[in-house]
Amino acid sequence: MKRIFIFIFSLIALCGCKSNQQEESSSVNNDNNVLREDAPTVYMTQEISPAALVRIYEALGRPATGRVAVKISTGESGGHNYLQPKLIQQLVNSVNGTLVECNTAYGGSRANPEKHWQTIREHGFLDIAKVDLMDEEGDFTIPVSDSTWIHYDRVGTHLKNYDFMINLAHFKGHAMGGFGGVLKNQSIGVASSAGKAYIHTAGYTENVDELWSHVENQDGFLESMAAAAQAVHNYFGKGERILYINVMNNLSVDCDCDAHPADPEMDNIGILASLDPVALDQACVDLVFNYPSQEKDDASALIERINSRHGIHTIEHAEKIGLGSRQYKLVSIDADEMLKTLNDNKLSLLVRNHGVTTQHGQRGVHDLLELIQNEPNRLKGAVCADKIIGKAAAALMVVGGVKEVRTNIICEEGKELLEQNGVKIVADEVVPMILNRDRSGQCPIDSKLNEAQTASECVEILKNMPKK
Repeated sequence: MKRIFIFIFSLIALCGCKSNQQEESSSVNNDNNVLREDAPTVYMTQEISPAALVRIYEALGRPATGRVAVKISTGESGGHNYLQPKLIQQLVNSVNGTLVECNTAYGGSRANPEKHWQTIREHGFLDIAKVDLMDEEGDFTIPVSDSTWIHYDRVGTHLKNYDFMINLAHFKGHAMGGFGGVLKNQSIGVASSAGKAYIHTAGYTENVDELWSHVENQDGFLESMAAAAQAVHNYFGKGERILYINVMNNLSVDCDCDAHPADPEMDNIGILASLDPVALDQACVDLVFNYPSQEKDDASALIERINSRHGIHTIEHAEKIGLGSRQYKLVSIDADEMLKTLNDNKLSLLVRNHGVTTQHGQRGVHDLLELIQNEPNRLKGAVCADKIIGKAAAALMVVGGVKEVRTNIICEEGKELLEQNGVKIVADEVVPMILNRDRSGQCPIDSKLNEAQTASECVEILKNMPKK
């Protein structure tokens, strides 16, 4: 069967498109919004699971070799939004990695090794992998390329023990930086307690006791984070021995360093990964700023947190100093894997959205129709795999708000309807029409829609048809 790529969704580029709420996060498309051919790739899956985390790591095509550090946040005692051990265990074990962290500079349950180890035990990380507090035996300095504010980066001594780093960050809000992603996880996160004070005060002091008296230089702090992140990137072979993953779940306005974080006000988004940390954090910010907010699923609080701290400036400065690019190509890794699962398990429909994948097995379009009528949010922004797509299924997907589709077979009218409404499609075969079961004529459901011109007209007809 000849494979036909109707829409190459591997070239989806959000690249800073502004929503009505996006006030400060400026467009990353320079040069009249033309995407550079060499723009880095950011991979995305809407599924949040141990297997999905491994798949997106593998999509990057850069195997973690040698002694592998997996940089996470172990989370403040009392908090609950940090990346859960069960979620990350499969990835960490697959690379024989060691979870690495450093002590904090603000007190709390991770301010010294004794307290920090207790928190690590409470949160279950020792149950899944080796853990290393990199500054438990001191720190050392690594050079920075940008010395606007800081003249070195002070990191945990044990960083010397690793050949490769997986920067595995939980993307969320942050009380001081506006948001925390891979840039924060690699700057503040890899810095020792003294190094954290040095970054937070934009080079004013390394003394933790003096830290909170010298945090007035907000942009200096954000630029110092970018410089420190670049220092670690360069330490690992100028980025050749490091990769970046952001998990966009539990999207609170507060960081995992908060013992009592605010509850998330928006749904999970998915997992994103790249070899370019600037592109990755930019893609995640774009997904937040362009989020289709509605009642009880609203990105406004997180957007306000990012804007009120000028959080986008960390990304702006990181690009300015050469750490990466704010332009990117967003590539979904969901579709082919979903279609394989569909076919292997003899299902009719898979829907992936808000970090969850649901499986459906009714004949025809009954599952899609029931979702529209009973669970409309399941389809809005979803990625779907459907064995056969006729005009009826295409119309339901359009009205439901589906974003991407992967299928074995699609009819010409269904293809046209999806394309006209901006749904991204990959199909193995395009046919003039979907046939009935004995292949003697058109599918009876599609035949009822021949006079309908729009997706909405089709769906109204389908709603009034008796279920067989």
